[in-house]
Amino acid sequence: MEKMLMLVLFLISAVEIRSQEDMNDKVFVFSETSIKSYVCLIPESDGPYAALTVCLKFYTELARDYSLFSLATTDKDNDFLLYYSHPNKLSVGIGNEELYFSMERRVEWTALCVAWNSESGELDLWINGNLKPRRIVRKGYTVNAKPIIIIGQEQDSYGGKFDASQSFVGEISDIQMWDKFMDPANIYTPDNNVYRPIINWNKLQYESKGDNVAVLAQMCKFYYSFNCFYTNNA
Repeated sequence: MEKMLMLVLFLISAVEIRSQEDMNDKVFVFSETSIKSYVCLIPESDGPYAALTVCLKFYTELARDYSLFSLATTDKDNDFLLYYSHPNKLSVGIGNEELYFSMERRVEWTALCVAWNSESGELDLWINGNLKPRRIVRKGYTVNAKPIIIIGQEQDSYGGKFDASQSFVGEISDIQMWDKFMDPANIYTPDNNVYRPIINWNKLQYESKGDNVAVLAQMCKFYYSFNCFYTNNA
């Protein structure tokens, strides 16, 4: 009986370790176009969200549309969406309403941060540390509770209805999400102990699906500083 109890405790511990992993210096690699391979991220808060900040880095050779961050709820399939529209646009969706920003296609690591605040409707987009012209969207709106957050696919329904032509192929890392409107320039400072991310790359809770996604070591470190002036290099 004692051995059986020890085995049960070991299995429970193993599940907890698997569900929460330190992803520092690691990346998700999506190796092929697919509708079966993706990663489901599990936030520490189920919402609803009156503000959001999402940051990530990605690297791809794709010359077509692809999804970078898909948050769906029972009411909205694009309640919060980051989506590259080929050839040179990034779509940011809030509550199924999309805004489009210019973004050159480059085969190199790219960093994105998006911050949105329901109270003012302000949406800030940073690409490689450069701030795009700010926009106002969905003022007074609240992103719904109980989200399903998927990397690698774009949800056309709550948790599914994937399209291979929208799937991501490449590498994604350093995914963070806050239920606050954050100034990205202050996110990674030592003083930022007040706002804990609800998706934390260093304590990532996730479920990986399919054979074409893997966790590998990060080969290239990518750092950037934030700049309030837009440049064509973004």
